[in-house]
Amino acid sequence: MAAPKRHDRTEQRDAGTTASEQGEASALAAPRTLAGVLGGLVPVAASFAAFFGGAALVVAVVPETLRLAIAGAALAATGLATGVFGLVEARRRSDRQALADATARIDALVGERLSLARDNERLRDETWRLKESDARLRDVLDTLGDVVTRWRLGGEIVYANDAAQGLFPEGLAAALHGNADRTAREPLAGPVETTSGDILIETANGARWFARRDVAVRDGKSGEPLIQTMLRDVSDRRGIEDALVAARNQAEIASASKSRFLATVSHEIRTPLNGILGMAGLLRDTRLTAEQRSYVEAVRSSGEILLLLISEVLDLSRIEAGRLDLVPDEVEIASLAEGVVELLGPRAQSKGLEIGCFIAPDMPRRISIDPTRLRQILFNLAGNGLKFTETGGVEVSIETVSADASGSHRFAIAVRDTGIGFAAGEGERLFEEFEQVDHGPARRFDGAGLGLAISRRLARLMGGDVTAHSDPGKGACFRVELPLEVLEHAPDGLADLGAAQVVIVSASRIEAPLAARSLKAHGAQVALVTPGDEAGDEKLLAADLVLLDPACVADAGAWLAGARAVGVRAPAAALIAPADRDRLPRLREAGFGGYLIRPVRSASLVKLAHTLLGHESEWCPWEQASGTTQVAGQAPDTGDTATAPAPARPLRVLVADDNDINRMLSEALLRKLGHEPIVVGDGAEALDVAADGGFDLILMDLHMPVVDGVTAIRRFRAMEHDGKWSRIPVFAVTADVTPDAEEAALAAGADAVFAKPLDPDLLSRRITRERDSNRF
Repeated sequence: MAAPKRHDRTEQRDAGTTASEQGEASALAAPRTLAGVLGGLVPVAASFAAFFGGAALVVAVVPETLRLAIAGAALAATGLATGVFGLVEARRRSDRQALADATARIDALVGERLSLARDNERLRDETWRLKESDARLRDVLDTLGDVVTRWRLGGEIVYANDAAQGLFPEGLAAALHGNADRTAREPLAGPVETTSGDILIETANGARWFARRDVAVRDGKSGEPLIQTMLRDVSDRRGIEDALVAARNQAEIASASKSRFLATVSHEIRTPLNGILGMAGLLRDTRLTAEQRSYVEAVRSSGEILLLLISEVLDLSRIEAGRLDLVPDEVEIASLAEGVVELLGPRAQSKGLEIGCFIAPDMPRRISIDPTRLRQILFNLAGNGLKFTETGGVEVSIETVSADASGSHRFAIAVRDTGIGFAAGEGERLFEEFEQVDHGPARRFDGAGLGLAISRRLARLMGGDVTAHSDPGKGACFRVELPLEVLEHAPDGLADLGAAQVVIVSASRIEAPLAARSLKAHGAQVALVTPGDEAGDEKLLAADLVLLDPACVADAGAWLAGARAVGVRAPAAALIAPADRDRLPRLREAGFGGYLIRPVRSASLVKLAHTLLGHESEWCPWEQASGTTQVAGQAPDTGDTATAPAPARPLRVLVADDNDINRMLSEALLRKLGHEPIVVGDGAEALDVAADGGFDLILMDLHMPVVDGVTAIRRFRAMEHDGKWSRIPVFAVTADVTPDAEEAALAAGADAVFAKPLDPDLLSRRITRERDSNRF
């Protein structure tokens, strides 16, 4: 960058002087070269002229006798003259050389003077620039108000800027360097920068906070080690930070209080809700009139809605607090998705709706994902579709999608319904908390509006997202895309159906098309036929297998008899609803070769088709179990309470719960499962009763008086260790569904944690698993 120009005339003066001196040097140097040339030629010419002139004169005037003497004298004189002239010329040459040397020295001195003048000018410019920079820095420091001091190791201040002198008059200056001893011990072979952080110092304007920075330096003249301290007033920043810290602490306290409040409320609501749902389930299994059964189902349905609302509020609270952690595990995606569909089956069938699931053939068999959260997303989206659908049903399909720009693989879950839909601009709004399609007191649909918000947050927590699109009155489609981490890409192991002609007779809009897609995916050629369609008669005559939905005909047995009468010889199977189980004996007598319970699992459908087509199979389409006709591999109806077969030996089960209704419910449930319960009211009593080690299983509530469940489990495990007993399974049963409660129970020694209300099917399956592991 060019040096700034000064405002005086120094530069022009120096420039003029320099030009004059350069002219003088040139004038002196120009004739010096010509004189040297002439000085060498003139003496030689004169010598030759004198010699030849004298010789001619002697020849002309002097007689011949004297010529030799005269010539000798002339030659001697000439020699003498030449010698004298040579001496003179040598002196002149010496003088000229001395003059040349002096001129050269003068030229050198002139050049040096010019160089010194230029350096002097440069130094003047640099001095002026430094003064200007120093002035700017002083202006900046004065504007910022930063305090700059330099001081010796003993604390003596040798320099202080204007801000320092204004804020720290003589009586307060000592407060600037209270930690001089600390800094003095630091090495000064630097500069080495050390930062002291924020300090509070008393100033002329009161106590102020300063950000302090110490730098070890040396004096520019004497080399004396000094400490340069810069202080910046950060009192406003500290005030803001303190306010933010206080606000953060208050928010954390409020968040913790909210979490404790929600956990307490959840526990206090779930405890009586456990009794309501449990007793409703027990009452439903007794002899009831149709009217009484409808009342019981209403109680049970209302309790389940309340339970869902509590779970959604708790999940949203955990997500907002950042306390919801994912637990990836190995998952068989088809089993998980179809399990959710079966769980929602009774709800769909109670509204006269359909629900079905399709897994694309290219979808990996096993993946790594958090099964609980994936199940929750599926349940929320499919359940939401059922709530807003009045005719038709809900379809769940899962397929892989192409890799994204980063090369990561993903899979998509599409949940489509035939419900009311929503306007194009409302898709994003529905994912907000407490938002619904309709608002106000006249809204037709209940719910808190949390399911979609939780689903999107869970999907994003898992690295994916949820989107929605719809047309009003034409249903909605919610699409979930999640990362795909494949553990097993092997096929599902189901046999190829070998281009068999399969005809599905149904008026279904959801389940029948999905069943057709599953059969086509395994090699079959499938046709969908509605009853009474004359164009379908030829397809029935050419069919290798007929699947009939009894709901679309008045009498399934009569329909099959009529089909046989016109020449349909293909084996037939029925696709029945769970409520039609009592019709199974008549369907078998009518000639149906097998049946499946709707919603149909893809694996069960392909196995049934493979068996009825005459291929070798160990799978029996009709199987009697406990007096009830079932299909092997078909999940039990989730609308009915599971009844486990009587165990080979009844288990002796200790139940510890401080709630009378919960004790009564647990006792009734265990007796129904064929076991022998012993109930107690607190943890201390449970430890006294279990001291003999004579129980096969313990169900322990966590929140109890005297001794809580976590402490009781820990003490029981210690008793077990001291007594050298075989490890007894301990299941924690609690209305506290927070992760902390579950972790505490498992850390204390519980084998599993069940949330209230206790699911009878879940308890039965866990007991069966423990029995299979020879724990009893």
